[in-house]
Amino acid sequence: MRILSFNWHEPYISLMAKTGHSFDIAEPERGRMGARRWDTRMRPAPANVSIVSQADGLKNLDRQLYDLVVCHNFADMALVADRSCPVILLFHNKLSAEIAIGADTVRRADYLADVTRLAGKADMLVFVSESKRDDWGFTTDTIKNSPAMVILPGIDAGDFPEYQGDIPKALRIGNYMKEREATLGYSTQEKIIDGFDNTLLGVNPNIDRSIAPENYDDLKSYFVHHRFYLNTTVDGFEDGYNLAMLEAMASGMPIVSTANKTSPITDGVEGFVSDDRGYLRRKIGELMADRGLARRMGARAKTKALEMFGIDKFKTAWNKAFGAAASKRAQKAYGAGEKQAE
Repeated sequence: MRILSFNWHEPYISLMAKTGHSFDIAEPERGRMGARRWDTRMRPAPANVSIVSQADGLKNLDRQLYDLVVCHNFADMALVADRSCPVILLFHNKLSAEIAIGADTVRRADYLADVTRLAGKADMLVFVSESKRDDWGFTTDTIKNSPAMVILPGIDAGDFPEYQGDIPKALRIGNYMKEREATLGYSTQEKIIDGFDNTLLGVNPNIDRSIAPENYDDLKSYFVHHRFYLNTTVDGFEDGYNLAMLEAMASGMPIVSTANKTSPITDGVEGFVSDDRGYLRRKIGELMADRGLARRMGARAKTKALEMFGIDKFKTAWNKAFGAAASKRAQKAYGAGEKQAE
């Protein structure tokens, strides 16, 4: 298949590229902010990914050069909803999280009323977790023509070098951490890690000591050498993990995390998880002092990540979704043709 998508999430797009299809990734226009360019600090563009302008992507779509479109948000959907190509709408976030990040300036019911029409034009809805599917609350009554799938993230162990944990520092990763406080728990993270050596990676213009990796290899080196990964994704607004945390696990890093109903971490097994800040700080001290403990826990974290989020399951699920969306659009076209014949 030749697939059009939009450049909102380089790490996730790079995972999708592992399905083996050909992808054109349009750099979306953001008004005065300009196009969102592919950020090679996050990932190099895979060999089967071509970067195109939004205008060229839409022209190619009008010329019927694509077999499928994958949209990452409703802005993408608005661009393609009325075209003839099959469309998958992918949900990375909870509705509750989007409203909270927007400082609760819209009512949930009003927002849903606005977007349900667009969602109903997709041939398939894909959610990156069950909790995110449930939070949006779409039902067959409201979205009659758009079946839904949950596809968990995929992790490829072959992408990451072997963990060493030789630097007694915590690793934190996130973009716009302060702005996304509602989902990432930045202030909680600051209190937990206060006084311990740590590195914060990401695009954070309002955090002076945050640094961006030079490239993907540089990013992976932090997974290799830092002692553990700190996660504070907020229960109710985000899953108990994100892609960066799963990559840390796949590298063999132990995890220290605040409690979350969907966390893959069992306290004392793959790391430490609790809502007790004092407890987490004590356990951080133990990990900082005991590299062997970190390596043992990290090995179990790697096993858990690959069991729950293996790349083969991810690729199989996405190929199933691609086929189902294309079939759904073909059925719609056949049904429309039957009606015209009558």
